[in-house]
Amino acid sequence: MNNRPAVQSIGWNLGILSGLFAVLQVMISTSSARANIASIESMRLSLDRLQTGGGNPVPLVGSLLPVVLVTYTSIVVTGVVSLILSWYAGRLTAYVQGRRDGGAGAGFRVALLSGSIWIVFSVIVSLTLHADGTITGVLTSTRDGSSLPAQLTGLLVQEIVLAGIGLGLGAWAGYLGAGSARLPSDMPGGGSPAMPTAFYGMSPAHPQVAGYPVYHTNGSYPLPTPPYPYPAPAGSPQASPGNPPVYPPPPNYYRSAGTAATSGAERLEPQQPAQAPSPDAPASLPPAE
Repeated sequence: MNNRPAVQSIGWNLGILSGLFAVLQVMISTSSARANIASIESMRLSLDRLQTGGGNPVPLVGSLLPVVLVTYTSIVVTGVVSLILSWYAGRLTAYVQGRRDGGAGAGFRVALLSGSIWIVFSVIVSLTLHADGTITGVLTSTRDGSSLPAQLTGLLVQEIVLAGIGLGLGAWAGYLGAGSARLPSDMPGGGSPAMPTAFYGMSPAHPQVAGYPVYHTNGSYPLPTPPYPYPAPAGSPQASPGNPPVYPPPPNYYRSAGTAATSGAERLEPQQPAQAPSPDAPASLPPAE
């Protein structure tokens, strides 16, 4: 069975899930930057005037440091989530394929799709809101987007570097996930689990019930051995393995009077059905008084 499409879909589906976390990270970073846009613009003006001795950016560091910390902390958390999903993709891929040679590729696909969504969405948001919470964004973000080329360049450089590192870590996590998968070859015996001995078209083995003969492996039915469940009728040849008794016994067996059963109980003469009197027969006379 060709399961290649199913294997590839594992990496892409988990990559989309990881990309949703990347979208959330971009929203956190941009929201934090937009909430402190006044301090960001003041920092930019202070740095411009620093060369002439008219600016002092040090007091603004305390207000902008939380923005940077929130941004990079969310990036690290998103990266960890992506690695976990890459590891899980490698594990699922190995389980579906039955071998471990596709785990790294599955992890790579997760990191590739997640990083692509992250970069594309961050560019769209930067073009719309003109802000991000990275170090370069804190130094270049503005309300009107006058420094958008510098802000976007600094953001892309950081994201491309981090995405390249994420690709390698994602492939490595997928490889580890494939190595942790439990495959049929890892079971005791080095193969697939033992199959039941009874298949369609074969009779399963059942415990022998006392009093019944056992079939031979070649399919023949063994002859019963004496003593038999009933004695041979009078006048018939003695039953033996070469001359087994016929079942049911002949009628004269039940009509033999005075013969005791094997268990010691007397056999009862079976009752014959009552017959209607013939019309030609004389009527019975009443008893004499």
